[in-house]
Amino acid sequence: MDVVIINGMEISIVTPVYNAAEYLPQAIESVKRQGFDDYEWIVCDDGSTDGSAQLLADAASANPHIRVLSQPNSGVSKARSTCLEKVSGQYLMFLDADDALADDCLQILYNQMESQSADLCIYGWYIHKNDQLYSYFFEKRETESSAEDRYQMILTDPFLCGGGYPWNKIWRVSAIENNGQIPQFREDLNHYEDKLWTLQRLDAMKNPRVIYYNEPLYHYYMRMESLSHSMSADGFMQLAEDTMDSLDAITEYVHDNHPGAAATAITLRNSKLQEIVSTLREAGITV
Repeated sequence: MDVVIINGMEISIVTPVYNAAEYLPQAIESVKRQGFDDYEWIVCDDGSTDGSAQLLADAASANPHIRVLSQPNSGVSKARSTCLEKVSGQYLMFLDADDALADDCLQILYNQMESQSADLCIYGWYIHKNDQLYSYFFEKRETESSAEDRYQMILTDPFLCGGGYPWNKIWRVSAIENNGQIPQFREDLNHYEDKLWTLQRLDAMKNPRVIYYNEPLYHYYMRMESLSHSMSADGFMQLAEDTMDSLDAITEYVHDNHPGAAATAITLRNSKLQEIVSTLREAGITV
């Protein structure tokens, strides 16, 4: 289903969906609750088989701001990239299908971007884990970091300066476009592809105005079960291979495009390799 979108929206929200029917109603409701209505929500159903497509169709029929795209199952990177091709807003942000926006998220972010002429705003988030609620607030070393320090922190840490997550950042589209197009995610990577995309966008921006909003505006749900209970030996090995492929891609990219952080990228790769080997051994898998 492809719903005609209202032109001239200020914020474009991008969401890839694959078999997320259990969680989608929460995401849909969180967007519906936003008081700010100058947005488009572009959602790509990546070949779901669990009723996600119908949930999205129903939501789009009730909300003209929602545009639903569909494709055969091709992975999260392809689904995000499919959405990026349709973005028409001045600002770009992401929402995962199993997460939710905080109330007034869009209005606050729009005000921040406009009032401070920002190219990128990194904002705080709530973490839901095992029925516990945490909040992530930025430290002084993050909010006062130089561009290089920020780059290094995003490269090495999942949380510092927002890490490589797409969903805790809003970008000025004109600051990240290349020849009028938003660069896509690498579809050959199944892990850390979002960190690579974030690093690439930071490298491409020229003297960007980067700001922080130090209050939670996003609900991030950590839903992964213990790997030892949810994966077979083959699954372990595939995850390890995918992780190393992605880390190799990041290391190569940083070496070629941001040499000042090359040593940091190598350190990240080696530390993650040690973690993988240790995890596999604990699971009784010979490496």
